[in-house]
Amino acid sequence: MSLAEPHILVVGAGALGLTCAYHLQLGGARISLLVRPHREQALCRPQKLYHYNDHSVKELDTCRVLTDPAQLQGQSFDYVLLTLDGATCRSEQGVATLQALGVALADTDAKLVICGVGIGLYEHVQGTTGLDRGRLLQGTMKMFAYQVGGPDTPQPPAEYARTHDSADIAYLSFPDRVGFILAARPGAAAKAFARAYDRSGVSTCQLIPAGIYEATTSMFSPFILASAINGWQGTESLLADGELWRLCCRSQREILRLKRFGLTGKLLSLLLTDASLAKKMRATDRDATPMGYTAFNRCHHGGKVLAQNVQILENCVAAGDRAGQAMVATRSLLQRRAEAHRTRG
Repeated sequence: MSLAEPHILVVGAGALGLTCAYHLQLGGARISLLVRPHREQALCRPQKLYHYNDHSVKELDTCRVLTDPAQLQGQSFDYVLLTLDGATCRSEQGVATLQALGVALADTDAKLVICGVGIGLYEHVQGTTGLDRGRLLQGTMKMFAYQVGGPDTPQPPAEYARTHDSADIAYLSFPDRVGFILAARPGAAAKAFARAYDRSGVSTCQLIPAGIYEATTSMFSPFILASAINGWQGTESLLADGELWRLCCRSQREILRLKRFGLTGKLLSLLLTDASLAKKMRATDRDATPMGYTAFNRCHHGGKVLAQNVQILENCVAAGDRAGQAMVATRSLLQRRAEAHRTRG
């Protein structure tokens, strides 16, 4: 791969896909987008991204837009970012897309980065595409981003509303400047992608051990479902609901203790007490200013990818059942969320 100008295909042009594309393009990457036909016209112009940190508007230059996986034949890419969430990847249309990607990429050297998270997704993508495991990476965006104009989105301070509303995407960077996290396996491909991302000069890609990546991304869903049960009233409200917060924390530790996460998961489960998890949530609350941690989670995790979060916990329960591990708290959290959803209509 040419570090100066890698060719990257982004599958899906939602908030994650376009925000990652902007930072990769900023570092010199050539970007192509594979999207549904109805999105083509909107993407045949530069995309505007509102940056909450300084209330400026960034621009993703016009990218080549493809609408049919058949157009990938004969194309050469260094990396393909699969930005579809886990539930979408398992849908009928998602499966068809994965199969088409597998055919198009089979005789190339492209590496596929799976940006959805959750137990079983890696195996699903690998089995559906037929790509060798040495060509699959797992990574996702750490920044918060959403499509402007969608339902129940966060809102900037009033004086920046017009600037915000003029954009296609809004995003927030965290103080540590880490914009993307990537499992560090396979090593050479992961390091090369991180170098390409880091060339933006404004955001970095953090490599973490593969086991820790899967464990920590899976254990986030109990917090989302607990927040939904609490009515998205915010971190402090959730922490004040002692019974629900303890259930959330027990579910997170149950997930970490799944056999697939081995000794790493067990050690993490011992380190993550209710108090340390509460401290982490409060710190993220502070770091997510001015977009708002709860506002983003309500919009994104409680809306667009709620099905993925529910599916992650269901898959965790199934994994525990297969291994003979009791998943009492996780099962209870799913039941409470289902009851709350029925009650609220």
